[in-house]
Parts: sequence; C-alpha cells; structure tokens
Amino acid sequence: MFALERPPHLSYAALDQVRSTRIRQLHDYWKSKCSDVAPPPRSAIEPAEIRSLLPYLILAELMADPFRISYRLVGTAVVRSHADDFTGREHGAVASLAESGLDESYRRVRATAAPVFGRTALYAGDQSWIGFEYAIFPLSDDGLTVNKCLAIECTGAAGQEAWVEGAEAEPARVSPPQ
Repeated sequence: MFALERPPHLSYAALDQVRSTRIRQLHDYWKSKCSDVAPPPRSAIEPAEIRSLLPYLILAELMADPFRISYRLVGTAVVRSHADDFTGREHGAVASLAESGLDESYRRVRATAAPVFGRTALYAGDQSWIGFEYAIFPLSDDGLTVNKCLAIECTGAAGQEAWVEGAEAEPARVSPPQ
C-alpha cells in the first residue's frame, strides 16, 4: 500500500523568512506589547486591537513536567482549515496536528522566550496536504516563565507559497480547503 508522507516541517527564528503579511502584522503588534526583557502577559493582548487577525489566531497554554500544550482559543479560519474546533483540547488529542512538528516549535518558544516562525502541512484527507505558514509568540504572566502563546496560522496564497518554496518535495496538492 502507498504511504503518503507528510511534507517537511520547517521552523526558523528570522522574521525576514516570513511571507505572510498577517504574521508580520501580529509580530509588530506582539513586539509593541513586549517590555525590554520579557514577553508580554496575556492581559496585554487586546482582541479589539487585532480584530482582522482574530480568525487566524490560537491562544495556547503551556504546562511543564510533563510538557503539554492546551488550546484555549482557536479562531474560525483555523477551525475551517483543520475541519475541527480543538478549543479546550490538548495538542496530542488533535488529529490534524499529529506529527506536524508544532509541538517542538512550542517547546522552543517556551525554552527561549522568543518567537518561532515556520511552515508545515495538514493532511487534507484526499491524498494531499494543505500547507500553511505559522508563528508562535511567547506570553508570560509573571515576566519569567513562558506559560502561554499567541499563535497564528496562515493558509491560502501566502501560506501555500511559503510552504511550497521551502519544501524539499512538492506534495500532491497544496491548496487551501474549500
């Protein structure tokens, strides 16, 4: 039987590799909320200030020992892309995220207190993949420990182009869901 392989997960720390304007907008907003030495707390994020980005956002809580990711809020565009509203669920319980590499990006954000950018793909269910570009931004309620993250997923033209350009092998299909 033919085994369909997931296209490679790529992560990077440099904003200059990001193609999505939405990710760049969220980065600028997040940066404006940071202090000189610490990521902002969750309370600094005002949804009304980033209204146009809300459908693409994910708010995640990070727990240590053992490391876990719990999704507290999932935007409507993300729900549509995944064909699943995983609000209130842990990372391991979300089938569309299995082996996506995102858990390692969340670990890196927690360890470094710095944003991580990347691209990965979701299985579309029809022998093809949906590529998307993402960013994960650290949040810290105590100014020391990264305990939450604000993330964004961008499928569609920008996410697709970024993913295809960085892929080692082009998937059977990389397109946004209908």
